[in-house]
Amino acid sequence: MGAITAQQIEDLVSLHSDIICFGHEADAVDERWISEAESRLGKPLPVSYKWFLKKYAGGEIGSEEIYSVYGVAFDSVNGGDIVYQHIVGVRNRLVDDKKLVVSESDLGEVFFFDYSRFQDGECPVRVRIPSGENINYAVDFFEFLYKRVLAHI
Repeated sequence: MGAITAQQIEDLVSLHSDIICFGHEADAVDERWISEAESRLGKPLPVSYKWFLKKYAGGEIGSEEIYSVYGVAFDSVNGGDIVYQHIVGVRNRLVDDKKLVVSESDLGEVFFFDYSRFQDGECPVRVRIPSGENINYAVDFFEFLYKRVLAHI
């Protein structure tokens, strides 16, 4: 895990409600939906990302949606459900099974978990920039959230 903690993310969210619009624990899907998502994806979700799903359910930083688990059948859901987005991405050959897209920016950046480097329950987040190059972005999802907030301040 990286240096950014869950508490630092909570503090950042509290300080920047003008650019962060996250849900609440009461809105979060239950553990069953997270397990179903992992089963459908064929891989465990990163621990820091599961914390986000349980704490905030989902939401946006600036105008960028952070994909979540909507709690609707994955083949019929639409929008920013992470499993649905992965199904569509693989079908359209935009990603392979080692990349799980978690967000896209208005600038054409695609942020994804890099499962080729999954270790100790975490995945680094990489970004595919418009040129097609993949660049290291964050050591885990906490650092990803931290950097996305800073990018919008």
